[in-house]
Amino acid sequence: MNRDLLYRFFESNASLEEEKQIRQWLNTSEANRITFMRERKTYDALLLTSPGTSKPAQEIRTISWYRIGTIAATMLLLIVSTLYIRTLIYENNTQEEYNTLVVPPGQRIHLILADNTDIWLNANSIFRYPSEFSRKERTVYLDGEAFFDVSKNDKKPFMVKTVSGDIKVTGTSFNVEAYSKQGGFETSLFEGSVEIYKDEIKLASLRPNEIGIITDNQITVTPISDTDKYLWRKGLIAFSDKKLEEILFTFEKYFAVEIQINTEQLPQHTYTGKFRQSDGVDYALRVLQKSIRFSYERDEETGIVYIK
Repeated sequence: MNRDLLYRFFESNASLEEEKQIRQWLNTSEANRITFMRERKTYDALLLTSPGTSKPAQEIRTISWYRIGTIAATMLLLIVSTLYIRTLIYENNTQEEYNTLVVPPGQRIHLILADNTDIWLNANSIFRYPSEFSRKERTVYLDGEAFFDVSKNDKKPFMVKTVSGDIKVTGTSFNVEAYSKQGGFETSLFEGSVEIYKDEIKLASLRPNEIGIITDNQITVTPISDTDKYLWRKGLIAFSDKKLEEILFTFEKYFAVEIQINTEQLPQHTYTGKFRQSDGVDYALRVLQKSIRFSYERDEETGIVYIK
């Protein structure tokens, strides 16, 4: 590691990119950490050391006390620096231990995190969260759908990371749908405010009762028009004037079942109604048949549902 770069870091003059470079270098090996500590001690000693010059004999006593004070101050600074370095290394090497929660098809799970954030996880979701959050931020990972009621903490932002986009908040209520298998990304805000990011680039900020949808790396923000879709927290799958194709897509997502359409043209009727997730996909399809004309059969070996 370049000494000039390290010294700029010690002087708090390094750029954010340079600080990131140093932290990554620190984490590479124990030898790098030893080098870092040695250079820090050298730098601290240089702060209090000046070139010596010859002095008259009558100033010997004064110089001696000055040197004693210099040595004491240097030792104190070295102790403080060592504690700082150890803290820096500890913070860079402390890894949060994450738990993984998988929600079964047709089910939902209620969870309260260590910071009292209240979460509902929808069917077929995978959620990763730490037992304890770090001191600087609160980060979780979602593949699926979840409703968050985040406990407020302005100094420790809450970040939800998904494969299609990230959400950053400090305290708010919002819904996220981001199933990697089906693709797509939707964030709906009910209280507070959220910021939506893609590859660390901020795309938009939402206000209450707005929904942000990412498509092809572009975001569209509109008012929330259908609140029934959030009834999944109560165990309900709700549709309002939806075509059969859209409904079948939702069944695939929530029940983890493959549905193949073998008819050239699906009925174009729309359907409005509600199903309980716990009743299963077969029950939901039979109820749909009463309103939309189609037939289906399930392959008992593969579990695939064929629409005819």
